[in-house]
Amino acid sequence: MFRLGTVTNLTTGADQLRRWRCARIVMCGGRFVEIQHRLSAGNVSVAQVWWQAKYGRMDDDVCWLDYHQPMGMSGFLTLDYIRSGYRSGYKSFLGAVELLNEVARIRGTSAIVAHVTNQSISDRLLERLGWQRHLENWSGRHWIRRFYDGYPKSTAYRYVA
Repeated sequence: MFRLGTVTNLTTGADQLRRWRCARIVMCGGRFVEIQHRLSAGNVSVAQVWWQAKYGRMDDDVCWLDYHQPMGMSGFLTLDYIRSGYRSGYKSFLGAVELLNEVARIRGTSAIVAHVTNQSISDRLLERLGWQRHLENWSGRHWIRRFYDGYPKSTAYRYVA
């Protein structure tokens, strides 16, 4: 997938983040590296997620999180995919999720939705991070992070160098 631009400072890059429909948050060693503008949303299948978890996981300390704004739904973001290497720690994962919350705040997003297929990401962890079960009558694990009552206090500063 082509990169069209990057943001390394959330304050100076806020206008860009508001305009971009698709992007990737990149973390390394528990620190924010950049947000990359993407041409389109990643098209990831459940089979691909399973294959990469079983055989294709990289041996590095990088974590990335892909997200997009669905067409015609400016108040929502969709968390498409999280990829982490074997040496990537919990802090990198948590930082990527916190930075997604910060992007949602910058964009004025009402909610973030996700279809979680990886059983290593427990329901308990998602609840602790402020997510709620969503579409429980559908197959799969659908989750939503709502911001209807405002945004939580930002902790993005913990991950930015």
